[in-house]
Amino acid sequence: MLPSSPSSTTSLVDPNDLDYARQYSADFVSRWDELIDWDKRALGEGHFFTDMLLHAGACRIFDASTGSGFHAAQLRKACFEVVACDGSPTMVERAKVNFDRLGLDIALYQSDWADLEFLQSQHTLGQFDAVLCLGSSLCHIFERSERIEVLRRFRSLLRPGGMLLIDQRNFQAILAGHFSSSGQYYYCGKTAKVAIGALNDSLCEFVYSFADGARYRLRVFPILPAQLRSELMAAGFSVPQSFGDFKRLYDPMRADFIIHQAIA
Repeated sequence: MLPSSPSSTTSLVDPNDLDYARQYSADFVSRWDELIDWDKRALGEGHFFTDMLLHAGACRIFDASTGSGFHAAQLRKACFEVVACDGSPTMVERAKVNFDRLGLDIALYQSDWADLEFLQSQHTLGQFDAVLCLGSSLCHIFERSERIEVLRRFRSLLRPGGMLLIDQRNFQAILAGHFSSSGQYYYCGKTAKVAIGALNDSLCEFVYSFADGARYRLRVFPILPAQLRSELMAAGFSVPQSFGDFKRLYDPMRADFIIHQAIA
């Protein structure tokens, strides 16, 4: 990601919140797959992403925020060519363990989004048919101008007409007091609960509490869906449609996540 410069937004935020990698401690990441439950998550998502990519004629995929590797693994098993990266060293280590466990040949890199051009040139990655930025990862950037710059970097990875699939927590509902975490689509594990801690227009804190008493926190910027669509267009994308929990028609106050499809 990008280093933050002083602004009216970031000046209100604890500097520790801007260091996204620091929030993903080794202990927290060791329990990430327990939180997700890969099998249940795969069942909840169904063929949504593979269908979107196949419909767009995509073959080469860049997973820009791979986390512990769930989507990269699912797409590689579906015979897509996948390159995965994440800025968190603990997540990259976890993804490597998962890829090795599954016997999947997936190129995996640790790279901050600010260094994507260097990564691309150093490893001669070429252009991609699609970029994925999932897990509400863009919300780790608190400044609008920096998010737009990241989106432009994603666009530079894409061939003309290539597709970006990017999701976000439904902060419109959360800020309106309608937070939900159904456990059907995203955090499907049964040993942890997700709740909201600190919340205002510039900060949303998620609290992850496990059955054994362990507790972890992620603090992000609550990007509204219309705001993210505006930033995508400012970065040069067209935004043909959005989905709530993988559905075209959805209640904007009930969906857990919003997924945006943008075209370079």
